[in-house]
Amino acid sequence: MIRLISILVLLFGGLSAGAQETILTAEAPGAVRVGEQFRLSYIVNARPSSFSPPEISDFYVLSGPNQSTSTSIQIVNGRRTSSYNITYTYYIQATGAGRFTIPPAKVTVESKEYSSRSLEIEVVASEGSEQPSAQPGGSSNSLKPEDVDLSDELFVRILTDKKSIYRGEPLIATIKIYTRVQISGFGESVMPDFAGFWTQEIEAPTQLNLVRENVGGKIYNTGMIRKVILFPQKSGEVTISPFKLEAYVRQQVQRPRSPFDDFFGSSYSNVLKPLESPAVKITVKDLPDGAPAGFTGAVGKLALQAEIDNTEALTNDAITYKVSISGTGNLQLVEAPKINFPPDFESYDPKVQTDVKNTEGGQNGRKTFEYLLIPRHAGNFRIAPVSISYFDPQTRQYRTLTTKEFHLTIGKSDEEETVGVIAGRTKEDLRIIGQDILFIKDEDFRIHRIGKSFYGSTEFILSYIVSLGLFVIILILRRKRIRRMQNIELVRNQRASKEARKRLKEASLYMKKNETEAFYEAILKALVGYLVDKLNIPVSEMSKEKAREDLHKYNIEEILIAEYIDLADICEMARYAPTSVEGQVEDVYSRSIKVIGNIEQNLR
Repeated sequence: MIRLISILVLLFGGLSAGAQETILTAEAPGAVRVGEQFRLSYIVNARPSSFSPPEISDFYVLSGPNQSTSTSIQIVNGRRTSSYNITYTYYIQATGAGRFTIPPAKVTVESKEYSSRSLEIEVVASEGSEQPSAQPGGSSNSLKPEDVDLSDELFVRILTDKKSIYRGEPLIATIKIYTRVQISGFGESVMPDFAGFWTQEIEAPTQLNLVRENVGGKIYNTGMIRKVILFPQKSGEVTISPFKLEAYVRQQVQRPRSPFDDFFGSSYSNVLKPLESPAVKITVKDLPDGAPAGFTGAVGKLALQAEIDNTEALTNDAITYKVSISGTGNLQLVEAPKINFPPDFESYDPKVQTDVKNTEGGQNGRKTFEYLLIPRHAGNFRIAPVSISYFDPQTRQYRTLTTKEFHLTIGKSDEEETVGVIAGRTKEDLRIIGQDILFIKDEDFRIHRIGKSFYGSTEFILSYIVSLGLFVIILILRRKRIRRMQNIELVRNQRASKEARKRLKEASLYMKKNETEAFYEAILKALVGYLVDKLNIPVSEMSKEKAREDLHKYNIEEILIAEYIDLADICEMARYAPTSVEGQVEDVYSRSIKVIGNIEQNLR
């Protein structure tokens, strides 16, 4: 029975894997030395009927293709996923220096052919007898591990794709580590502040993935730590401050040789090596003169499009007019274009939708401005073309884009409110008619004695006194409100609970939508914002220690403080390690409501 179940699981796992998109990947090191043996692998996530190997003419093939199969099944929260891979492996050797290309391999799956990507491999000349300075047996045996110079074996750098750019033009900055030694871990790090730039993160792997690169004739294992897009906000020479990192290097401990060394082996220790990259200077040029009228600082390669949902409507009907700006550049900084709508149309501020992606090629996507228009009068109307201007850094020229115009036909609605006008009459005629013609009053009315006036009567005096009293009361209350509103600390204290409830309600919406990351961010804002407002703590000074210290001053119970700190830790951990807090959303939400409510009761 167990064997039958296993066969069924593997069978259905293979079928599930076969339903996935077929992908053929190629893997090989990017740089090797002359004479070095390395592995070339082709992996396909399906069972192919045939495999066509690439032509490997620039390397010596030691063996291959060696075929291996792997199948894995995972069940997470009752959901089963499976994968099936076949790997074709070559063991080859580099015979000569140069840069070589291995053409794609091909597989056939269900009568359909799939190809891998071609591989670029750089072969560098052998480094000869060069040895790292930390090797035993040489003149360096008298050095302590922390005294060994590793400046050529381990370093960090900030790489930029350009050194001279225009203001507003995107710049790609990459922070990388280069090593030829064994790293056991990392300590503290200090990122550049990128002063003078508007920064956008490029998504990168959470774990450091080392690949081989040729740097100055030497092969290093390199890893990308961070990659960002920088948009310069000022002209002149802008300096990117250094990146600092503490790395622990595994080095051999130097000690006197003894007969036991050969038996027990050498001793190693982890040595802390502080690393600091050189500062990088970027020349930011002013945009050329001759900018078109209406230019607001857009830089890149853009396209413009306008559309309207209805060109034939009735008065008081809603019409949607959209202007979309797409392409590559500083899209998030692009402002809404100026549009002159017909005066008979009521228009509202645009709804802005931004859908951009930060990639190694820059920031690209679309920014849409959606206007709501309501025609108030019938007739034929024209929405004039919309224009935007941008600077193209590739051609170093300003360009202007213009949309097409729209013609609208607005009919008269049955619900339209009309204003009656007597044709052929002037304002003076209407005034005289108002004096000479009086409408017959058919409702009840009161008759007053001629000569008797309300002014000076008892009712007049009483109403005057009451009005004066109400005015004095309103004036006093208003002054009290002004003084209370001027007390910022008091206002923030009184609104702390209200703002916290608002943020918790927002977190509840994210929880229903299963948007976990946004949920934890909203909970953290509620927790931190509540104490910032309630205890009047400056945002720049807010920390867990500060929160604990100030809550102790108000005699808050230690168990309540610990609960608050624990919730803040969970929310912060969810931002960097979401998988570690899975399944806690509802619990965190209820605990947050309870802890804020308990603190509010104790602080009254």
